Amino acid sequence: MESSIARSRRTEMSPQRPITLDNRTCVYCGDVLSASTISREHVIGRRFVPKGKLHGQWNLILNACQSCNSRKADLEDDISAITLQPDAWGRYAHDDIGAIEDARRKANNAGSRRTRKAVKDSREEMKLGGTLWPGVDISFRFSGPPQIDDSRAFELARLHLTAFFYMQTYNQETRRGGYWLHGYHPVATATRSDWGNALMTGFMRTVEPWDCRVLAISADGFFKLITRKHPSAETWAWALEWNRNRRLIGFFGELEPAQAIFDSLPRLTTHTVYQAPNESLDYRTDVALKPDEDSLFLVFDETEQPVHARAD
Repeated sequence: MESSIARSRRTEMSPQRPITLDNRTCVYCGDVLSASTISREHVIGRRFVPKGKLHGQWNLILNACQSCNSRKADLEDDISAITLQPDAWGRYAHDDIGAIEDARRKANNAGSRRTRKAVKDSREEMKLGGTLWPGVDISFRFSGPPQIDDSRAFELARLHLTAFFYMQTYNQETRRGGYWLHGYHPVATATRSDWGNALMTGFMRTVEPWDCRVLAISADGFFKLITRKHPSAETWAWALEWNRNRRLIGFFGELEPAQAIFDSLPRLTTHTVYQAPNESLDYRTDVALKPDEDSLFLVFDETEQPVHARAD
């Protein structure tokens, strides 16, 4: 693991050794920890990625209050299971046999918070019907893989980002880390089949030149996180990738610069197939991202060569 503190200086760190903090405040809520509230927290949950993927690989380990730790574990439970599932055509995001077996096991054992059913029984079903014109009735039936509510996904992303920002600002003497100011501003989330949509790629190209502050990749690539600092504002761009399937992007810090960038990004357009009172059907085709065009988690040095940094 490498540490990318600035473009011109990087510190080598062992990819096999965890980063451990003995912090006095909860990494997530900031409360002072006591003997009755403290718990040890693995920021990359060992059960969040496929079984065994963190063996011999680094993690960020620190202290959190039991309440925050439990809330994060609840988010991880079904989000892990769902992000490991195949797409609507039964295709997995990888060919890792162990991860596929773990996905099947989790589909049976984890419960979707969205449907209140087991993940394996939580496929999304939708049926639309109506009269196109007199004498002509139409109906549409759709089925898709289990889904995650965006609010839950963005909340887990916030916790991941909070922990890495705390690590960056951690003071060994006071045993405390810092928290970003101003706000948290999620932008979008997409599954692997749609990583190439205009909004995702527009964000990627816009923030690519910004100074990388954290690039964390672990669990054989089943967990990725990056933050980049705005050239002149207290605003950071961030991206996460979970289980080689789900990506999330956004900003934290000052809202005005983030809003200006968001307003400049392309909008996703949909096509209307059917419209009637109280009913409509719009669709948008997923856009895959070509591997040679994917730079979301790449960092380039002054010679424009990729640098495989991990965290700072």
